[in-house]
Amino acid sequence: MSRHEISTARPQKRTIQQLPIPERTGHDAIVNSTYLDDIESAIERWKCQRVFLVHSKALDEATDVVKNLKERLGTLLVGSKSGSGAHSPYPDVLEIAESLEEKDIHCLISIGSSSYSDASKIARLMQSNLGRSNLTIEKMEALVNQKKGNAENLKDPTCCLILVPTSLSASEWNNTSSATNPQTHKKQHFTSPGAAPDLILLDPEVAATSPRKLWLSSGMRAVDHCVETMVNEKCTKEVFSHMQGALDTLLKGLKEYKDGEASHDRDELLDGISTCQLGSRDAMMGFLLWKTPMGLSHAIGHQLGSVCGVMHGVTTCIMLAPVLRYFYEKRKEAQGDVLNVWNKALGWEEARLADAVNRFVKMLELPSTLEEVGVENEEDLDRIAKHTLTDILGAGEGVGKEDVRKILEMARN
Repeated sequence: MSRHEISTARPQKRTIQQLPIPERTGHDAIVNSTYLDDIESAIERWKCQRVFLVHSKALDEATDVVKNLKERLGTLLVGSKSGSGAHSPYPDVLEIAESLEEKDIHCLISIGSSSYSDASKIARLMQSNLGRSNLTIEKMEALVNQKKGNAENLKDPTCCLILVPTSLSASEWNNTSSATNPQTHKKQHFTSPGAAPDLILLDPEVAATSPRKLWLSSGMRAVDHCVETMVNEKCTKEVFSHMQGALDTLLKGLKEYKDGEASHDRDELLDGISTCQLGSRDAMMGFLLWKTPMGLSHAIGHQLGSVCGVMHGVTTCIMLAPVLRYFYEKRKEAQGDVLNVWNKALGWEEARLADAVNRFVKMLELPSTLEEVGVENEEDLDRIAKHTLTDILGAGEGVGKEDVRKILEMARN
């Protein structure tokens, strides 16, 4: 929304538990949130006296969202960080962690895309696990199991966290987060049982400020969460049944957003945003509740982003279709089942799931090849392939470097 464009119609607000599991008791999300009121209410309820804000620089420059929050927080706000690098670079994470420690922060608030959410979640973990004198890139990397690409069983964070997401990448629902080591350009993952945010605020008006490309590409990332879960060999009928609902919701919601944008119907646009926000949560359920892993589209995408700086959601737009094509014979039946959901949701009659994905990406007017995003250097492609093999989602796929290179070749143009 611009400084003058605010919808008068607001859907009904409701509070839900982030995930229907005992570990998330007390960790809520507010659907159709009004972020200013809900942040103020939470801080008052938690009796927080010292607040730190991490926010999108572009959001602050283009809208009053950040300005209004700073005014509402008043003297409770003791510091802020404007901007965070794509894919959550270690230095940004450590800068936030230092502020949490030095300023004795009671509550951290993040407004932005998944890079902001992940940086904030991991910063709390670094504060709890490294301490002020050890907040360095080397110490942070030392926490990571290099074969698995993740740091597990870390101590839980101590300060509260509120996330206000502006994309559909859905990292806010996950207690595992990723950050990029600038020395190796490898994306690593960090987790603890209690690393989930204390509160997630799904405010369609705030999300509506997201640039079109960020919103739609992150929506494709959420679609990828569904698809890779559903075609996985470990996906049960129960999981598939849940995920097909999420996929249907996302495909229709993204189309509704696109249609609302084209017709300048703001209420339709906001409805599409609200629908997709819940759809992105449901898209994570197979992974978060049933532990059904995602696959190579995610693993390659992690490293394509960290090595070459490709936007998080755009990595899905480029990699999902080639990965599906590469594994078509091995996962033909599962891909056919997903295709049926896809065609029914959109009224299409595509014969292959990879073709349906590619068509949808083009309908959203997003990049679908490596060539379109300027990734052509052989050394970069080789590094992406190598890093994929030890990615948290790539290590279990049973593929070699040459397999990954073949998939990357399929994505070239």
